[in-house]
Amino acid sequence: MQDKFVLIVDAYSTGAELAPKLRARGVASIHVQSTQTIPADFLPGFRPDDFTVNIVYRDLPDCLARIEAVFAGAKPSWVMAGTETAVELADLLAAQFGLPGNPVASSRSRRDKYDMARALAKAGLATPACLRTDDLQALLDWAGQRASWPIVVKPLASAGNDNVFFCNSPDQLRSAFGAMFGQRNRMGEINTHVLAQTFLRGTQYVVNSVSIDGQHYFSDIWIDRRKVMPGASNIYDCEELLAATGEVQNRLTGYMRKVLDALELRNGPAHSEVMMTELGPVLIETGARLQGSMLEQPVIDALGASQITLAVERCCDPQAFLRRLSQPYTLTRHVMCVALISNQAGIVDDVSGFEAVRKLASYACHFHTPIPGDEIRCTTDLFSIPGVVYLSHADQDVLRRDYDTIRALERAKRMFSVCQAEFA
Repeated sequence: MQDKFVLIVDAYSTGAELAPKLRARGVASIHVQSTQTIPADFLPGFRPDDFTVNIVYRDLPDCLARIEAVFAGAKPSWVMAGTETAVELADLLAAQFGLPGNPVASSRSRRDKYDMARALAKAGLATPACLRTDDLQALLDWAGQRASWPIVVKPLASAGNDNVFFCNSPDQLRSAFGAMFGQRNRMGEINTHVLAQTFLRGTQYVVNSVSIDGQHYFSDIWIDRRKVMPGASNIYDCEELLAATGEVQNRLTGYMRKVLDALELRNGPAHSEVMMTELGPVLIETGARLQGSMLEQPVIDALGASQITLAVERCCDPQAFLRRLSQPYTLTRHVMCVALISNQAGIVDDVSGFEAVRKLASYACHFHTPIPGDEIRCTTDLFSIPGVVYLSHADQDVLRRDYDTIRALERAKRMFSVCQAEFA
């Protein structure tokens, strides 16, 4: 019988990388699927062959019985959340098996953005003013009491800027509410409420971490640049990897330690988005899981590790992980993650223009780019980008020059040829 095994709940997106790394350390994985059907956006990346068995969650007693049957009553060594939909069930299963995890009583504050903001406010940390509501008039009344526009409206528990609206008038609020309320979000859940927040002005950052028994290690910090586009609230532009320390980074990590403590995020990875405002850092949101939609090799090349490898190390070799806590990572290469932007929609018939990207001096890798026959849309959110390109180089100027080349290729529509095309 296998000596050690781990439960991975919803091993989708970046979470799909956990099982192979655990297997390389001699650890088997059981997959627990939290819903009867896998959300469509996650299905293509799910790799069931990486697991001893896939258990579809129906109820807790059934799930526990089926887990125990696989390994003749042996207890798993760890429970890991693969993506956003896994957070609450992973907490529950860890508690059932008496394993290190995050408290079940506060699970919702790590999933529901309104409860998250309340937990931060209770801890005395800065947070936007917010409203959770299922009533359009209550939303309009609340917005009317704010000092300024825009008002940000989003689902309570989704990811990837899914249905995030920046509203500058009551009419836009009505439209955002109508587009979201009662609809199924990208995590496969119905939006029974919406969240409204005051707008944060400043520079956005990503702070990724891995925690062990309430001690937090910051695995990678990025400046997160967005673009405002016609027909979209804002879209992903690029993320640029930063050194672990510096004036801004130190303020971010000092604040994030307090955030993670306030959310009782004691074990495992977290992906946090933070706005550095003129008054200091303010949390946008934290996901108690790995950063989604990422390739780790350029990060490993630059830092020697990634959030994924560190999450596995935290479980399999906690002593090695603990030694890292006093040693911030060292940046040896510059890395930029570029979200491609499509200004055309239709059926892709030629991708040979993408070879110009592959030939860039800083090109490292790419994923999710279309092939002939695929349909692409004009980019309005994370889910409509036609791929991601990673750039990596010792010279930051080369990186930024190559970024400019990518955007020029897009503007000229030279990267992908599209038939039956519509243009933005």
